[in-house]
Amino acid sequence: MLPNTFIAGVQKCGTTALHHLLGQHPDVFFPRAPQEIHFFDVEKNFRKGLGWYESLFSDWSGQRVVAQTSPLYLFEPQVPGRIHAVVPHARFIVILRNPVDRAYSHYWHEVKHGTEKLSFEDALEREQDRIRQGFEERRHFSYVSRGEYASQLSRYLEYFPRERILTLRFEDLAQNVDELLRRCADFLEVDVGGFTEARRQHGVRNTARMPRSPLAHSLGRKLGRRFPRLGYAIAHWNLKPTKYEAMKDDTRKALERRFEDDIRRTASLTGMELGAWLP
Repeated sequence: MLPNTFIAGVQKCGTTALHHLLGQHPDVFFPRAPQEIHFFDVEKNFRKGLGWYESLFSDWSGQRVVAQTSPLYLFEPQVPGRIHAVVPHARFIVILRNPVDRAYSHYWHEVKHGTEKLSFEDALEREQDRIRQGFEERRHFSYVSRGEYASQLSRYLEYFPRERILTLRFEDLAQNVDELLRRCADFLEVDVGGFTEARRQHGVRNTARMPRSPLAHSLGRKLGRRFPRLGYAIAHWNLKPTKYEAMKDDTRKALERRFEDDIRRTASLTGMELGAWLP
């Protein structure tokens, strides 16, 4: 069994929350683990072949929607062509966030995991040089690049018709989740009533947290690759809720100017109302 639906991104835009909301529906199937299957974007996984990929869906029990989540799928340029070659009639759900806020959340995510040592401003200045160094650098340090949604969506539109791509807004997860779920149900052709339990359990996921002990955090991540439950337990114990310092006003204004044209292009491509993201 291969998936027919992908949550294709974007990182720090609510993909985890959306995954859990959709996964509560009786007609929607996600593999139990891992939540994020990096098949079409991570070369070492792609080289394992379709047999390995299909094996991750072996628990499928007849649900109409067979789905998987990978927040890098929108960003990595080779992914849409690879998916089209395997699942030419795939559907995609993409959830977008104000790219300025997304960039800052991404930065603190990397700080939390010990990957980022620079200030936000220095990291922005060095972004292009860093992401040219390879896949891992693209993955970790693409603060601005990940928020350039128009070019990323355009790559998918070269392979898939517009009606097979549902774009959502991060804000609606908190402010208008019932309408968001209605749109998802229409898109997936499932009964919206199946989201009743998901709606009841809905809450914020991936809230801002920082490790009490960087050493324990590093150990938990390493152990989690082989023993996911142990890694989760260590993270649950070690991560504490926090509130990040506010972005500097000059930095925010510079990013707003930088993203303005892309936001307008994204609105045109998707038909979404994104005026609140503009300066």
